[in-house]
Amino acid sequence: MTKTMPRDSSASGALVPSDSAAMAAAATAAAGKLPFPLLTRTNYAAWAMRMKYLLHANGAWAAVDREASSTEVDKAKEEMAMTIISQSIDDTTLLRVAEKETAADVWAALRSMHVGVERVREARIQSLRLEFDGLKMGDAESVDDFAARFTTLVGRIRELGDAMEEKYVVKKLLRAVSNKFIHVASSIALFGDTNKMAMEEAIGSLKAHEKLVKGRETGREEEQLLMARGQDSSRGRGRGRGRARGGGRKHKSEVECYNCH
Repeated sequence: MTKTMPRDSSASGALVPSDSAAMAAAATAAAGKLPFPLLTRTNYAAWAMRMKYLLHANGAWAAVDREASSTEVDKAKEEMAMTIISQSIDDTTLLRVAEKETAADVWAALRSMHVGVERVREARIQSLRLEFDGLKMGDAESVDDFAARFTTLVGRIRELGDAMEEKYVVKKLLRAVSNKFIHVASSIALFGDTNKMAMEEAIGSLKAHEKLVKGRETGREEEQLLMARGQDSSRGRGRGRGRARGGGRKHKSEVECYNCH
């Protein structure tokens, strides 16, 4: 005997799907309209962060992070999470995780593919930590260039699961600046609360100081240029007066000798 769907009480008499099927259909429809971030070989950290926000926004993050969920994840949320994840990976990767039964298992498999097994992960963290500890800002390097190197390295370490504390990162940033920024870095460390300061805030303070210094240097260069032009103009006027005096001398044929007259 076949099972029929309950009919709607409206005049149309359309079939009404069950709650689970309706939520799954809604999840698929909603997910299809979202801008999915695509996982590549090099963007796992950023991809995982965007996916976390996307899954949270759709109420499906609990299907991935089972430890943080105190209740059992319903089927609709599970299907929502699987749909979003499947749309965010390429066909080759999808086939590699096709046998996984839950979104949490798929998520763990993707992390293992891109982060590596535990021993490899620990070795990579240690290597990147050493690179981070030795990181220094070049004398001729701009704040933007150094900040790009600094934040990229921090992101790579955190991508591997090493939750570097923000206060440690900020203090390292202030220690790593070049000599021309040492005074502003010292001021930030002395008068700012580095234990609560965000990395972006410290970088912003350094950039503000850099713009101020560049503005003063530009003004000094313009002043020196004006002074040099003034000196050149004064020399030109002096040469002109000398030529005028020289032109006023008499020819030797017009000069009378005191001896022979």
